[in-house]
Amino acid sequence: TDLFDRATAGTFVDRLLRLLDHAVASPATRVSDIDILAASERDRVLVDWNDTVCEVPGRSVVELFEERVAAVPDAEAVVAGEVSLSYRELDARAERLALLLSELGAGPERFVAVALPRSVDLVVALLAVWKAGAAYLPLDTEYPAERLAYMLQDADPVLLLTTSDLTSVLPEELTVPRVLLDDPETVDALS
Repeated sequence: TDLFDRATAGTFVDRLLRLLDHAVASPATRVSDIDILAASERDRVLVDWNDTVCEVPGRSVVELFEERVAAVPDAEAVVAGEVSLSYRELDARAERLALLLSELGAGPERFVAVALPRSVDLVVALLAVWKAGAAYLPLDTEYPAERLAYMLQDADPVLLLTTSDLTSVLPEELTVPRVLLDDPETVDALS
């Protein structure tokens, strides 16, 4: 009674009885092939719990974001620690970075690798990649260098967005051009 209420214990007993009845009636059946769920339970699991139909807008994430910017430009869009950006500020920063990414080769059918910590800059970077028409490849800098190297080789991104303090944890033999968001030249280009 410390672990289960009466109804839950009853459900366990019902399942055990279904298992035993089937095993006695068909002893050659593998245990893994015996169905222990009642019809109502199966219907609940397969139909009710999987009823995930919802209307999906026929617009991209970038279009939905731009609609939000137009609707509430001064509302807080992202917060990370002490830093926050309004939708207008987030949009402006993402637009500037998207332009730079496009100039460096990002666009449709291309990947941009992103190795950034959770921050406002990460949100700006991901949105900028989408605005440039590319897809992003998220890189977890806690992964081993060999795994990161494999991911980069497999995806063949056109660029790698990161910061100078993370370059030491990235694979040394990278041939992907890096855009360091904290590099003075990049900061100037985005200002």
